[in-house]
Amino acid sequence: MSMSNIKHAAIRIYLYFLLFIFFISGGLSLFIFAPLYKGAFAPSASYKSFNPLVIWLHIYKIMWRSISNKSYRDLYPQRLTDEPQYSNACSMRIKESWQGSADNCDMCSSSCCAQIKCPMFKGKRCLSYGSLYFGYLYCGRYPSNQGQIDLYDCPKWEVSTE
Repeated sequence: MSMSNIKHAAIRIYLYFLLFIFFISGGLSLFIFAPLYKGAFAPSASYKSFNPLVIWLHIYKIMWRSISNKSYRDLYPQRLTDEPQYSNACSMRIKESWQGSADNCDMCSSSCCAQIKCPMFKGKRCLSYGSLYFGYLYCGRYPSNQGQIDLYDCPKWEVSTE
């Protein structure tokens, strides 16, 4: 195993550890270790940018979906040693009919962020963009397959046929 694989595994284990501590503490760790969570999930956001109670509820909702819905988990395959991704898979392309900008989904009322009511999405930007969470877990990998596009009925992306 290369040093970069070890690094990627260590970062992903750290994120899983933060989520594990969150769950066994009933979410109290979010308040006690706020700087650790902020650093991993939204380093550029200010503390007043988000409501901890809303984030607390959202984490439980998303994790419950991830745990209880195998088809949802299967849409986001990843290995412990996978590199972070801050953009979609190269097998995806923007549809010609897309009217918004290429680098975000601000024109889309059915974006995945809007559909799951992500508390990290404020106005037209994601407070989590570029964070460890964004790159190593779900957000930075969207979309990477047709199932993800279908789940959110995404009007921006399509599988490239080239």
